Amino acid sequence: MNGKIQGIIVCGVIIGCLGGMLAFLNATGGADKKDESSSEVIKTESVDESVMLVEKDTIDIKSISAQNEYGGFTMERPASGKTEWNIAELTGLDQSTYAKSRIAENAAQIKAYRTVEQDAADLSKYGLDEPTGSFTIGYKDGTSRTFLIGDVSTKTRYRYLCEEGDDTVYMVLVSLISEFIEPVENLVDTTLIAQPPDSEMPDYGKLTLSRKDLDYDMVFEQDDSDSYYGVSAQVMTEPVFSYLNITGSSATTHGMWGLTAKSAVKLFPKEEDFAQYGLDDPIAEVTFVGEGYDYDLKIGGHTMKLNEDGNETADIDGYYCYLTGVDGVDCIWLIDAQNVPWATVMPGDVISMAVNISILNINSMTVTNGGEKAEYILDTDGESEIYSVKKNGADVDVSLFQDFYKYLLSCPTDEIYFEEIDGEPYLSIDIDFGDDGQVEELDFYTDSSRRTLVEINGRPSYRIPTSWTERFISNMENLDNGEKIIETY
Repeated sequence: MNGKIQGIIVCGVIIGCLGGMLAFLNATGGADKKDESSSEVIKTESVDESVMLVEKDTIDIKSISAQNEYGGFTMERPASGKTEWNIAELTGLDQSTYAKSRIAENAAQIKAYRTVEQDAADLSKYGLDEPTGSFTIGYKDGTSRTFLIGDVSTKTRYRYLCEEGDDTVYMVLVSLISEFIEPVENLVDTTLIAQPPDSEMPDYGKLTLSRKDLDYDMVFEQDDSDSYYGVSAQVMTEPVFSYLNITGSSATTHGMWGLTAKSAVKLFPKEEDFAQYGLDDPIAEVTFVGEGYDYDLKIGGHTMKLNEDGNETADIDGYYCYLTGVDGVDCIWLIDAQNVPWATVMPGDVISMAVNISILNINSMTVTNGGEKAEYILDTDGESEIYSVKKNGADVDVSLFQDFYKYLLSCPTDEIYFEEIDGEPYLSIDIDFGDDGQVEELDFYTDSSRRTLVEINGRPSYRIPTSWTERFISNMENLDNGEKIIETY
């Protein structure tokens, strides 16, 4: 038998075997045969069970009233027409426009998530026999509808609800009815002092901070001089004169603008309320007076932050405050601690440098040390370049003098001092600057072997390490000798 015939026979045998196998599998429903039912995908569609309980336009509503464990409120359209809605219990206070709009819109379109039970025989299992709250919608046609609010449902985002006189129970999103079960204080506008637009920012007046834990006031005022390094346009004038570090001082100097509370705690407080919240004897008082404004903020007791277990931590959460000088804010407020820097701020937190004059604005600087006087004359363009520096008529290296002046700017200011100083200064620095020849005078007095008192423009201001003045004097010698200025002391 030749090879060609043999190949044909082998192929035929293989094909026959495969055909037999397929026939066997088809007959027996083998493992590779899929059950048609198993390949079907079961599709489920979520069924919308929502029910519209109220479907009106807000224009149809005349009033909305609520009753709850905190008392309740009545919101009506005022006859004056000055506002769309007024909450009677808050008349005289600034009311949250957003909250009132929400209440009206939610009352006009009440949509239940689903019906829980029709003709419920036992409303007590839903907390509707003694409801948490209720609200009544009064319409312009003289009709009204009242709804009862029960317990939190099995889905915690919802509450049980039914209409008065009807035993059908529904589930409604808590967010749609929250205002009806909360204190009326939550409907007060919590912006106490509006933030003026930059274009309408009033001139800075005078801010005075008095505190029980300090035996001095801190006073901040405007400084319009343009001869300084400092970017803050305000200065501290009491208990010492000092320039301000804007990074640390802006909350103190400008925190009254845009002041906002966390919540209103007590509406129209009486004498006993001030005592309850520590405002009869406040820990701090801030007055901010200028053209067109006169604010007075009293800061009383405080609340503590809570941890995950609901226990108090060591961190203050907010302060109870009372503000006058603004209409519509006659409440005791809880203000976030970070918005009340005046309760804890210290001078060292806000002040900048003892000397804050730009070197480009200096005409001359005179240093008197132990009876010896050195006068440095500067020639600058007042903007970006120093042409020359001369000491008592001799040229001084400009770059080294710049480093020397930088050391002067490093005079520490962390400890203020404002008691009268006796004796004579052992070191004096007088800086003549500006077009009108202003003079900044710094005098240094011995306090102890390690401490020195600094008087600025005749006013006691700081207590500093004597090592700073010792380094200043040795740096004068380095400047004379053309040697590097040392920054440490």
